[in-house]
Amino acid sequence: MPVPVSTQTLAPGAMNPRALNPWALGASLYAPATRDDLVQLGTDKYPLLSSLIYCTEDAVREEDVPRAMANLARALPELPPPGTGPLRLIRARNPEVLAQLLTMDLHGISGFVLPKTHDGNLATYMRHLHRDEHAHLSVLLTLETREALSEHRMACLRDLIFQESWQHRIACLRIGGNDLMHALGVRRTPGRTLYEGPLERVISMLIGVFKPYGFMLSSPVYEVFEDLTTLAREVQQDLEYGLSGKTIIHPVQLTTVLNGYRVTEGDLQEAHAILAEDAPAVFKMNGRMCEPATHTRWAQDILIRAEQYGTLPPLRHEALHF
Repeated sequence: MPVPVSTQTLAPGAMNPRALNPWALGASLYAPATRDDLVQLGTDKYPLLSSLIYCTEDAVREEDVPRAMANLARALPELPPPGTGPLRLIRARNPEVLAQLLTMDLHGISGFVLPKTHDGNLATYMRHLHRDEHAHLSVLLTLETREALSEHRMACLRDLIFQESWQHRIACLRIGGNDLMHALGVRRTPGRTLYEGPLERVISMLIGVFKPYGFMLSSPVYEVFEDLTTLAREVQQDLEYGLSGKTIIHPVQLTTVLNGYRVTEGDLQEAHAILAEDAPAVFKMNGRMCEPATHTRWAQDILIRAEQYGTLPPLRHEALHF
């Protein structure tokens, strides 16, 4: 059995220095690997796209997997190295598919998304990734099976990661909303965010199990892609819960997510003040208390978001007339 991790943590930012930063995920577009435009998607088809996930799992029918793999084998050599175009990842259908993918030209790929992971199957995946030539590839685990509904099983997964010293390979834990809904036998209600339905408790639990130990978690897709108002509201709630990265299923959702990641000038000012070397232990700014001892992680995230996604224009103030 995995040993408790009562004193083990992964300090924020203490991942593999070559691993991707979870805040760089931004809006993550899933694309079936059967598409004919994999190279264009991975370069400049959507210039604002922050991350792209070539999918060989749920977005591909079983009988189409060979075509998807052949398609990837043709497209991958044509991709530029990381840093040009969106961050590019591949979602491996299962450990056998992962083994095949690792034989391909991965010079333009930053890592793998491993689906339906839990403490009972992660070791099978990680055995394929232990070689030195794969050490630069980040690993993103997707929590989307019924095990992810159990706090005990998620604690076992966390403990296993530390026991096997995999923590520095794992850049992010992805929450698979639709699969978790399927496990519960329900479907998302249009117009309501994740936090206004049965997954709110699950998300809160996953945050409590993983985030204090240094792991970042990303947010599931809002499948009603024409409802951008609810999406914008959900992105703000994602940030309030400390999630970084948002899965999208249609490019129309891209701008809404990226705009939601921009920071206000007030938050940016407070973040700089909190992180200043000469910051008082407690001070007030913009009408609220600032305390570096408890607000440092928030402030660091604000600076990262500002650098990655920019700031919002200042709010216009108008006189109040009666």
